[in-house]
Amino acid sequence: MKIITCFKLVPEEQDITVTPEHSLNFDRAEAKISQFDLNAIEAAAQLAGDGDEIAALTVGGSLLQNSKVRKDVLSRGPDALFMVQDAQLEHALPKETALALASAAEKIGFDLLLFGEGSGDIYCPTGGPADWRTPETPRHQRSKPYSTRRRQNHR
Repeated sequence: MKIITCFKLVPEEQDITVTPEHSLNFDRAEAKISQFDLNAIEAAAQLAGDGDEIAALTVGGSLLQNSKVRKDVLSRGPDALFMVQDAQLEHALPKETALALASAAEKIGFDLLLFGEGSGDIYCPTGGPADWRTPETPRHQRSKPYSTRRRQNHR
């Protein structure tokens, strides 16, 4: 089985500063793997059996040039790493990102695609609800227990 786990690079939160004009400055913020996507990478490593192949896939802009991130991803279990860098993806909207991931995943080939629950920056679940899937693509969105009990306010 060929598993592709998709991930997003996000700025290191502790390195983001606020300017005197009250805007965010990302100049010193290094790239890191989104915390939610680390879970997807770990899930791929746990799901893979003997003979299975894990590939990590990301798309984006200049953040992809960070060599530490490449080492970090590959040290977590994937056999291959695919990074699609394009200036048009520098500040891409979620649907554009999903379409770029879909195009790359189709070219690579896969049996199973894994995504994190959301991104670590704006918490947008790009992978799961993306419009790019064909009717033939097997899909399962994140499952979690659901309770019908109403929450009571405790004072």
